Amino acid sequence: MKNRAVITFLFIFTIFFLVFFLFGCWNTGDFIEETVTVDQEEAHKVDAMIIIYKGDLQISGGNQQSLLISDFSYNLKKWAPEVTYAVKNGEGILKIIQKENEKGLFNSLINHWILAFNPDIPLGLDISIGNGENLLDLSAINLSNLKMAMGSGDAIIDLTGDYQENITVYLIGGIGHTTVNLPEDVGVRLLIKGVFNRIKCDGFNQIGNFYYNSTFNFSERKIYITLISGLGMIDINLKPSG
Repeated sequence: MKNRAVITFLFIFTIFFLVFFLFGCWNTGDFIEETVTVDQEEAHKVDAMIIIYKGDLQISGGNQQSLLISDFSYNLKKWAPEVTYAVKNGEGILKIIQKENEKGLFNSLINHWILAFNPDIPLGLDISIGNGENLLDLSAINLSNLKMAMGSGDAIIDLTGDYQENITVYLIGGIGHTTVNLPEDVGVRLLIKGVFNRIKCDGFNQIGNFYYNSTFNFSERKIYITLISGLGMIDINLKPSG
């Protein structure tokens, strides 16, 4: 009888704890949609830091005069993004950061970011993504450089834009599936590092840890990519320029 009472108590305590944790701590609340617009001000170029721990990120070039038009939708207030912008000596510093890095257990948790950047302003991107579906169409952005660390989510990165300057890209792979689309008529050099080499890059010539596409020596414009592979799969594709 005593053992049965102890087991019953532990069972009730466990149920109580789960109910409190799931429905108390993780009360999603109302669905929130908000639009945030950031003006360029006196900046001649901008560096943007984007950190999203859990959620879906979409980036593209817009057709607006402002630096950024962003649409956020989420149903957990703790995940509300914090957007800050400052200009110093003609250089803009933009930060879009998820406020808290907490893990939810509900499939009903929603966190979507849609960011549309001015296509004319020189833009450097420093992006960290966690778990989610990420679509980065950077073909219509005046991209100067890209640094990106990938987590457990999947990502498609489109770098087929008609960029006017050389582009430097630094990618750290995660455990998800990442697809990188590159222009076939622009010189591309890949430097591949890492213990787990799960990288597919057809159409490149290999010299040691360096990989070159066929137009590298003849192209005026170059894309230099340093790629640190993770546990996930990375596909490198050569496509027509956007």
